[in-house]
Amino acid sequence: MHTHWIKGLTGEKKEQRKAEVLAYRNAFDDLREILEKHYRKKDCIRDYDAPNWELRQIAANEYNAVLDDILKTINLTEGK
Repeated sequence: MHTHWIKGLTGEKKEQRKAEVLAYRNAFDDLREILEKHYRKKDCIRDYDAPNWELRQIAANEYNAVLDDILKTINLTEGK
């Protein structure tokens, strides 16, 4: 479980929040499958002669980074 879910919480409130988030596991697993199926990572831009290829590469990199961040946040498996 990513620490974003319990940031700033201590003691009993932290444990309650962990239990609450873990109860979302099935929904998060379904969401992960949807994201992996319908929101695939963008390919690298290799057309260096095209105008603004570097801007399109930056956009692809940012898209991929956000997708990775979302997948990490909804992954509730310990140690991942």
